[in-house]
Amino acid sequence: MDFNLRKRNKRPARYAIWGSILFLLATLTLVALELLNTYHQEEENALRQANGLSQLLAERLAAGVSEAGLILQNTSQLPQVQTLLHTGKSSEDGQQKLYQQLQQQLQLAPYLSRIEIIDSACQAIFTSRQATIVRQPHNEFCRWLHRNEDPENNYTAAQHNPEQHGIVLASKLRDDSGNVIGMAAGVIANNFFQDEVSRVTVGEHGEILVLDQRQLMVARWPKPPKGLERQFRPLQPAKLLSRDGNQAQFSAPSNIDGVTRLYSQSQTGRYPFQVAVGIARKDFTRSVQEKAMLALLGWLFIAGMTLLALRNYLSNLRQHTLLSRSTDLIRQSEEEAKLILDTAPLALLLVNPKTRRIQRANALARAMLQLPPRAPGTKEDSDILNLPFRLQPLEQWLEAGQEIENQEIELELEDHSRLWVIVSLRPLGERTPPSTLVALYDISSRKQLEEQLQESNQQLSEMAATDPLTHLYNRRYADMMLKDEISRCERYGQSMTIAVFDIDHFKQFNDRHGHQAGDNVLVAVANALTDTTRNTDISARVGGEEFLVIFPCTRLRDAQKVMERVQVVLSQTRFPLVDQSVTFSGGLTDWRPHDTPELMLTRADRLLYEAKVAGRNILFNDLDMT
Repeated sequence: MDFNLRKRNKRPARYAIWGSILFLLATLTLVALELLNTYHQEEENALRQANGLSQLLAERLAAGVSEAGLILQNTSQLPQVQTLLHTGKSSEDGQQKLYQQLQQQLQLAPYLSRIEIIDSACQAIFTSRQATIVRQPHNEFCRWLHRNEDPENNYTAAQHNPEQHGIVLASKLRDDSGNVIGMAAGVIANNFFQDEVSRVTVGEHGEILVLDQRQLMVARWPKPPKGLERQFRPLQPAKLLSRDGNQAQFSAPSNIDGVTRLYSQSQTGRYPFQVAVGIARKDFTRSVQEKAMLALLGWLFIAGMTLLALRNYLSNLRQHTLLSRSTDLIRQSEEEAKLILDTAPLALLLVNPKTRRIQRANALARAMLQLPPRAPGTKEDSDILNLPFRLQPLEQWLEAGQEIENQEIELELEDHSRLWVIVSLRPLGERTPPSTLVALYDISSRKQLEEQLQESNQQLSEMAATDPLTHLYNRRYADMMLKDEISRCERYGQSMTIAVFDIDHFKQFNDRHGHQAGDNVLVAVANALTDTTRNTDISARVGGEEFLVIFPCTRLRDAQKVMERVQVVLSQTRFPLVDQSVTFSGGLTDWRPHDTPELMLTRADRLLYEAKVAGRNILFNDLDMT
């Protein structure tokens, strides 16, 4: 790059160089601050996600334990149990019948591994695993069995021995007079709500733990690595982030693999267990890393464009110097002026401002404005063009006698093509006829690059808010829009409804027909949403097979009708090589005063869970539950 400018151009060049350096440093600082802010936002989102999941799973764990306790209490209604506890023995037919009845009870709760009948002396006299009486002592239950407590209060505890690893339940059995005659005990296996966990997302390296009161692990998802299944070290918080009632948020190293995660721990109702959901930093910082890569590429592009603009500016200064020197030489000799016009790296023209006709033009100007080329061996006197100068607004500037320096404009040529140039107009003083030097510098390529940059930025913005498979909005954009819609409801008192649903038996569908068929189902659901909902409704894919629809200014019943239309569309959709219709279950809830996005999503998730329990292909809303 040539920095040998005239003395009057050294100061603007120095300012331009330092201005470019400061601009690039400022943009780099803004990018770093934005990435830091994004990291904090992702950390907050991860904590909110862990908080909601731990609450949801704790509620579901409490419901499962309560359901198992009810099943154990129902065994007291079996005549064979009453007979066995009163007499201490039973016939072979009675044992076989009792064994079958206990198996039926176990089918009501598949997560119960077995049921034992224990007499008042704390001896196991019958078990669902065999049809013979096996007397085994259960001393840990004796003290509880003979307490005078609320008959509805069951015994719950965690066991960590290799034979019985899981949650142990016990329920007192009474005769018709209300006297305690024994108890029914069961063991909940450590995979008791595997199906519930499979529907939530905690990242590739996250984990879900069920802990007892000593912070020892009762169960873990995903399954612990081989050799660490009996890892009984307590989970010790390294840094407490917040505590609110029965819930705490902290960072801690995992008691299984030692990876530090952000945990949200919720108490399981009145049961002595906690559910801890841990999200690894490497999972929620992945988007920050991707954004950092895109930001770095964008900054490098801006830096390249800035250096190119600086180079062009310095080049323009140099060209301006050449233009000034050419003006001085034109006063001395027309021949020297013609030589400079022909050799300068600019489109240069001499124009009569009175008649607005072109007197001379160099080769670059002839090519740019599509003027007749100079014939070889042309004499100086016959080189005068005398052609009309028809470029607006240059004609007006010439007529007004304005002096223009380095101004960007878009010109329309005679063939209606358009050209971006940097224009300079310099009157050549007292001449006969009067002349003005017109310099044109083609910057069409630079403008084209700027348009490409704008299109690329727009595409990046769309990609950041869109799910690549379904072309619906992604979870991050949906969360942001839900927060905005709730703010609008609070400000104007409008109604708003959300629907959360997922596809029924989607994992089985994937395992049976393959992931490509599963992707086709997801795309079909997205198309049904797009065809059925309004343009103002917001449809998003927020998980593997989980979707969220936001209905602004919509009542609950109206939104229910829209979702039922989506069910009808999907029921009529047929997929290649798959003789099976697609159904989904969902929950709908409307906005209430003081609602937050987390509260609305939690209510919708709870309704979705009720729809699953009720048999799937069902839509529940708040009105259905009242």
